Amino acid sequence: MSAWNFVFSRLFLRQLIIASILGVFIIWGSLKLLDLYTLHGRSIEVPDLEGYTEQEAAELLSSMNLRYFINDSIYDDDRRPGSIALQDPSPGTEVKRNRTIYLTTVAILPEMVPMPDLTDLSRRQAITILETHGLRVGRLEYQPDIARDAVLKQKFNEGFIEPGTPVEIGTAIDLVLGEGLGENVTPVPLVIGMSRTEATRALNRLGLNVGEVVFMDDSTTSIKVYMQDPDPLEAERYVQAGSRVNLYFRSTEVFDFEEYLEQLLSVPMPDLTGKTPEEVEEILAELELEPGIEVFEADAVRGNARVYRQEPEYQEGMIIPKGESINVWYRPALDNESDPF
Repeated sequence: MSAWNFVFSRLFLRQLIIASILGVFIIWGSLKLLDLYTLHGRSIEVPDLEGYTEQEAAELLSSMNLRYFINDSIYDDDRRPGSIALQDPSPGTEVKRNRTIYLTTVAILPEMVPMPDLTDLSRRQAITILETHGLRVGRLEYQPDIARDAVLKQKFNEGFIEPGTPVEIGTAIDLVLGEGLGENVTPVPLVIGMSRTEATRALNRLGLNVGEVVFMDDSTTSIKVYMQDPDPLEAERYVQAGSRVNLYFRSTEVFDFEEYLEQLLSVPMPDLTGKTPEEVEEILAELELEPGIEVFEADAVRGNARVYRQEPEYQEGMIIPKGESINVWYRPALDNESDPF
């Protein structure tokens, strides 16, 4: 039988069909086995492990067919020693079975660092260096000296601490600073809405100390400043350097800070129509708004001008952020009338 006749014979065609069916079955079976091996279409949501101990995290991950590996540790005196501080992948991430979750724990024993020499540095330089070494600013004290805000002494536990002395990361170092010549006053910053760390840093950088600390929701985690005393929103506040600012905290888990700050830092949009330039200045200053562009049309001068247009336009019930500027256009008042409209 010739090759050509064999190709078209029943025997060859039957074998070809059987081979094709077997080939399709093998490919289909291989893909199914691959899906089973890789768990195609099935994933596990990574749990939030922050605050768990290693044992608690290990038990939870094991029950979910996940693995873990501790790849780092940090010192944080605001967290429980030995607890989970960070994780990778982050909570809520979809992963496959047997995926390794990398964990960072809070060190049980804090790391030691050499105390830097801060003498004669400026307050800002000293604070930056302390933060670089993982240390905190403690109490800021001022005493008479010609060099304003220069570090005169560095103290720990009421005593002088020598440069190079080993100290635990997170230790608070007190600084004695020079008052300089004349009155040493500083503005009180607005720290409402800041975390405890952010608020402390903002106060320290202006030469102020944290005073009384009140936790209004009985929570010391996930907190932000709800109130402060003195409060720069009530009036422009200047206090003696080294003064204390009392902080009141609320938990972000039970309080909506975004809405609170929007209301706190906003004022009603004023209706300036018909107002004189002097009245406009007074109203804007009272609401802590900024005067924008002033346009005097036709024969309008400050003595006879009245507002006929403003931008943004006045709308009843509208609020505007403090510090926003308002542009006004003036026309002259009509003869014998105080209102040109």
